[in-house]
Amino acid sequence: MEDEDYRALIDLVIEELRRSGVPDIAHERHYIYVDAETGEAKLYEPEKRLILMLQAFERHVAMQDRHVVEESLGAINRATRGEGPRRAVVVLASDGAAREIDLAEAPDLHIVRQDLLTFIGRLREIGLPGHF
Repeated sequence: MEDEDYRALIDLVIEELRRSGVPDIAHERHYIYVDAETGEAKLYEPEKRLILMLQAFERHVAMQDRHVVEESLGAINRATRGEGPRRAVVVLASDGAAREIDLAEAPDLHIVRQDLLTFIGRLREIGLPGHF
């Protein structure tokens, strides 16, 4: 694939991130590095930027995945004596009243996350060996 192909995919991902309500994941400030030789801030090349963007989205999805919550609670329960936690609740602070989200009611997004990881793996396979 050429840089233009990766840029086209980045544009599609940016649009989907906007539709998903997480446009900040696509913001360029997350994909800048400092060149060790020149000290200049540079935007990652399109291939790496696309993969980093997809990885960030996968982490975002993982935070909302009931499967991850169940695995985490299981690990906590195995590591504790007696009765461990049975649910996880996140309290979101906002300008108004705090809002609670019961993660036991979260959707199972395990398959979505697996698809993202598979896609990321395929992008890496077609990229240059040892590229990053």
